[in-house]
Amino acid sequence: MLEYLYPLRTYLIVSGVEKPNVMTADWVVPVSFEPQMLGVAIGHTRYTHSLIKDCGEFVVAVPTIELLKDVWTAGTLSGAKEDKIKKLSLSLIKSKKVRVPSIRECQANIECRVVEEVETGDHTFFVGEIVAVTHGDAFVEGKPDLNYKFVMHASFGKNFTANSSEKYKP
Repeated sequence: MLEYLYPLRTYLIVSGVEKPNVMTADWVVPVSFEPQMLGVAIGHTRYTHSLIKDCGEFVVAVPTIELLKDVWTAGTLSGAKEDKIKKLSLSLIKSKKVRVPSIRECQANIECRVVEEVETGDHTFFVGEIVAVTHGDAFVEGKPDLNYKFVMHASFGKNFTANSSEKYKP
């Protein structure tokens, strides 16, 4: 029944310090204005889950449709089994306030420190306080330029769209 929530914006979650990992996630939501916080639901079996638990930090990176192939790859390969970063055409860069890296090619990187973990069935909902944000020209004073096509998962599987009526496949 969760498919009735779609389409949802799609993000890249960066976790880990010594061996960073990138995972695709749709289940990312704002949860507080003051302090500014967001939440991301990560399945218990995901490698990203253990990295966030160990490190207590993560970055939510905002891709545009030009990165769709990397978005798909990050969501379908496990970083526990192979170095997923080597399969991606993304550049990891130093974040401003967290040890977890950001992604140069993304239009925004939202740096978070975990302040709460809520067990929700087969996922953990990690609540992160936003401690820093970097952004590209797709955002002006915190507002998105809708000429940029932000990635949206239209439904489960290989079905993506953007903030337009076009449909895309990786």
